[in-house]
This record gives sequence, C-alpha cells and structure tokens, in this order.
Amino acid sequence: MTSKLDKKDRSERDRGISRAYHLDFWPGMAGYAVVLTAVLLWGDLDGSSPWRFLWAVLPVIPALWMVRAVLRHVRRIDDYQRFLLLQSLGGGFAVAMVASVTVGFLEIAGLGLTGMGWIVYGAGMLGWIATGAVVGRQ
Repeated sequence: MTSKLDKKDRSERDRGISRAYHLDFWPGMAGYAVVLTAVLLWGDLDGSSPWRFLWAVLPVIPALWMVRAVLRHVRRIDDYQRFLLLQSLGGGFAVAMVASVTVGFLEIAGLGLTGMGWIVYGAGMLGWIATGAVVGRQ
C-alpha cells in the first residue's frame, strides 16, 4: 500500500489555492477583454487625436489586476510550487530577453516591422509555458 504522499491528485488545500487564484485572475482577464474590445472598436488608434494614447494604455488597468492576482497566488503557494513557478518565470524571461535582443539587432539591420513588441511578449509567454511544462514533469 502506498502513502498518501505518493498520490498524484491534488490536496484540498491545493484545490482551494487554485480556486482562489481563478477567482482573483479571471475578473481581470474579463475586464481586459472588455476594455480591449472597446479600445479596438472606439479608440481610433490609427487616427490623429491625442486621446488615442490614453485609449492605447487603457487595457493596462485590468492587466494590473491580473498582476495582483499572480502576486497573491505566489504568496499562497508552498515553497516547492514557488520554486517551480520561479524556474518557469526565469525561463520565460530568458526567452523574452533573447527575443528582444534578436528584434533589436534586426531593427538595427533595417528590418522595420510593426508589432515587434508582441513577438517579444509572445516568445516570453511561450517560454514561460514550455519551461513550466518541463520543470513540472521533473
């Protein structure tokens, strides 16, 4: 017979932490989707009004709510989960930095593509996900 520690299912505490994280995170994500939709529909980002800059940064407000949710989650989880999260965040950060340097050199060489910041962001997020999957299996 195996110990309860050998089980793969999550404890009641882990389920509660996950539930609390989702209750913190998803309202911010929903707010982000609503604000982003409003910005894209009515923000006139490619116009000439000085208000377009305010419209452009409005999605940052609900994004800050998501940052709050992640920071609260980090405070709730145990040391081992925090260690795994730190490794995955570090991997994502390293990928984002390499992508940023690559984009910078391509711009110096004359490649002027719009939206390069989104490539860096996407690379960092994919690096975070991939590193999290790798360290989670160990």
